[in-house]
Amino acid sequence: MTATNSRKTVILADVALLITAILWGSGFGTTNWLLGFMSPLWLLSVRFLLTAGILYLLFHSRLSLLNKQDIILGCLLGALLAGTFVAHIIGLLFTTPGKQSFITGSYVVMVPILYALFYRKMPSPVATVGAVLATAGLLVMGFTPGMSFNLGDALSLLLALGCALHVLFVGNLSRRIDPAALTLLQMVSASVILTVSASLIEPFPSFRAVPLKAWLGIFYVVLFVTVIPFLMQTIAQRYSPEVHAAVLLSLESPSGYAFAVLIGEELVNAQVVLGGMIVFAGVVITELEAFISEKLGLYHKKQ
Repeated sequence: MTATNSRKTVILADVALLITAILWGSGFGTTNWLLGFMSPLWLLSVRFLLTAGILYLLFHSRLSLLNKQDIILGCLLGALLAGTFVAHIIGLLFTTPGKQSFITGSYVVMVPILYALFYRKMPSPVATVGAVLATAGLLVMGFTPGMSFNLGDALSLLLALGCALHVLFVGNLSRRIDPAALTLLQMVSASVILTVSASLIEPFPSFRAVPLKAWLGIFYVVLFVTVIPFLMQTIAQRYSPEVHAAVLLSLESPSGYAFAVLIGEELVNAQVVLGGMIVFAGVVITELEAFISEKLGLYHKKQ
């Protein structure tokens, strides 16, 4: 691959991660609305069963590329994803979509810390600055004087930790395992875990009682918040270092807040705008990482 093609690939990967963040952000409000029609675990079960089915139809032939270790690792990644989404959807029962989206955004600053712990080496200083800025912006956007911290917020914090671990592991595994097959394995594993959990914990739902508008919402979440963005993330992280990817994906939180404003669940104000600008500054710094490193004499390999 030539330097020009390599740079083009990195740019396309970054664009894919930005689109992924926006699509994920659109899911907070939609999922919260769907909870009015279906219990949390069954909603997740339906979402991931449909996602796994679509991905299997498209990529089942890729499974032949995997060995036993790949399959185990992919299934473990799916288990992490299932736990993360349980924290996400149960948390929405106790907190607002906008507040959850910002608490979740704290995973950005967790990624460089976890990266250093797992790999025993420091990530790029420029990308780390971008991560700190993005997290600071999210805190500015979500802070309210006298704000309470409830069970939903605690679950959202667990969601943030799950997201940080997911970004790290996807980045590592996508460079060794076919991305489409890895995404399929995640979804199959997650769907099995979530369906078993729903069967044991919640009563079986009456799917006939779910109105058409809710099924359309589920279809949106399956296709545009799960199938497309998770596939794009797994492919893009082959070419984007973990901390770099985390900063770009941090735009999920401002996107989630923006969608919550559009559906009338949150209000926009100067504080939100200021925080959003700080997040954007973190993203810009991360995107200009190579240029900044060269100018400052930081020839650390981009991480």
